[in-house]
Amino acid sequence: MTSAEVEPTKKKKKVPEPSSLPDELTENILARVSRWKYASLSLVSKSFHSLLSSKEIYRTRSQIGATETCIYVWLTFRDHSRAKWFSLRTKPNTQTRTKRRWKTGFKRDSSGMLVVPIPSSLTYSYPHRSHIEVVGSDIYIIGGYYKKPSSSVQIMDCQSHTWRDGPNMNVARTHPHTVLLDEKIYVMGGCDIDEYYANWIEVFDLNTQSWTAFPGPDVDELRNFLRQRCCYIVNVFEGKIYLLGGDEEYSYEPKDGTWKLVNEISSFLSDDSVQDWCEIGKVICCCTRSGYLKWSASELEGGRVWRKIKGLKKLCEQPTMGLKSGYAFKLLDCGGKLLVMWCRRCPIKGSNKIWYAKISLESRRNGREVWGKVECVDVLTFPVESYECFDSVAASV
Repeated sequence: MTSAEVEPTKKKKKVPEPSSLPDELTENILARVSRWKYASLSLVSKSFHSLLSSKEIYRTRSQIGATETCIYVWLTFRDHSRAKWFSLRTKPNTQTRTKRRWKTGFKRDSSGMLVVPIPSSLTYSYPHRSHIEVVGSDIYIIGGYYKKPSSSVQIMDCQSHTWRDGPNMNVARTHPHTVLLDEKIYVMGGCDIDEYYANWIEVFDLNTQSWTAFPGPDVDELRNFLRQRCCYIVNVFEGKIYLLGGDEEYSYEPKDGTWKLVNEISSFLSDDSVQDWCEIGKVICCCTRSGYLKWSASELEGGRVWRKIKGLKKLCEQPTMGLKSGYAFKLLDCGGKLLVMWCRRCPIKGSNKIWYAKISLESRRNGREVWGKVECVDVLTFPVESYECFDSVAASV
């Protein structure tokens, strides 16, 4: 055999070498990648798997400002089975959807969202957002529901999607209202105000992981309202807690425990009741029973004035796809944009779908107007036959 006839040697495939970068640098790079890609990246090597499954990478994400807003939805059912939880994540490789529109002219979500089931270990079936508080990447579910009061605290870690028990409250409560202020969770109501007046408010210190009790309001009109109703709206502004009771709004000063009548609310609330609300920056947005989106400035000392968010007439009034065709509205701050979720009315049978709209907000005329621009309208399909109610929260992960 001549040299020209010698069979060429086959090239060996190169085996990728493990990263030679220091762990600190690798962690800093991976922290900038979407967390939804972590499952795939963890298969690259043992070191990647170790880094991506550690708590440190989430601390790095927070330090460098790489956290993402993650939406969580849970469904409840007529048969009182346990609520089912889901996370929403952006679909990969969805460029083909960029030009799609509904017949109504609304743009569809160019990225779209996947519905991902999450295992739940809740001991009861009907968590309600009024007694759910989000602290960073932890979701706290505090108290019980309907006629099943509870002093329990259950926490979902959104980084690992695992559940754990927190310290119990001193009082068993049903659908209490919670707000986060100065690294403390304030829990109000959910119990008889006369029987439990001395500890109608309980405060959970996130640093010490302990509860402290405080008395309820000493304002007769507000106490009378709270005797009859368990539904009210609570929000926080500049270190004070504001409670909407009936036609009046009160402030609570945590430093000295005093209550003060802020102002009498306009007839808007009684004429067209609030279904849900959220705070985006210094603006509070709400959706009314009839499907209108309104806003109010967070500042209350001058009196709260509610106005319609302009530019959203088509979204609110469109008969087949707009908010007027829906019910059970939920509003979330999604990275500085308003995310509206709703069920469409279905008189024949239940549905397994939830509609949503992403809206960017713009302040005009020196803060006297808020305009909205509908970026997209789309629908989520859940792997259930039908559900009775839904709720949702946003966490930073």
